[in-house]
Amino acid sequence: MKVKMKLPNTVANQEIARKIKQANQKANNTLDISFEKDLTTIYFEGDWILIPDKSWFSDHIIVEGQAKELKDSYEIRPKNRGKTINLHLDAELVAELNEIKNHVMSKTQHDIILDLFKKGLDQYNKENQ
Repeated sequence: MKVKMKLPNTVANQEIARKIKQANQKANNTLDISFEKDLTTIYFEGDWILIPDKSWFSDHIIVEGQAKELKDSYEIRPKNRGKTINLHLDAELVAELNEIKNHVMSKTQHDIILDLFKKGLDQYNKENQ
């Protein structure tokens, strides 16, 4: 998954874009840089984006990803996404999971959390008596 960033195409931002490009080249990170057809916006795209000076990260920059603040800079990384995995479960565990699923489907999130809290409190009281 790629991260994306865009900023308005002004003379000041062109200089910032040049410095961001150079910093990413030094970090061995390849960036694709493009412009809007009417040249009003500068687009960056890459596996990650390094913004070497914190002062350059402003409200004018629009980011698709997560900005991680470092000592003197920012790194834009892809948003963490869940991963799909395949599990092979034995029949007893599948039956137990289905039972839990059926029990949970008829309740609200509040009811489930309250139920878990009560059961945990009961278990704690039993262990400490």
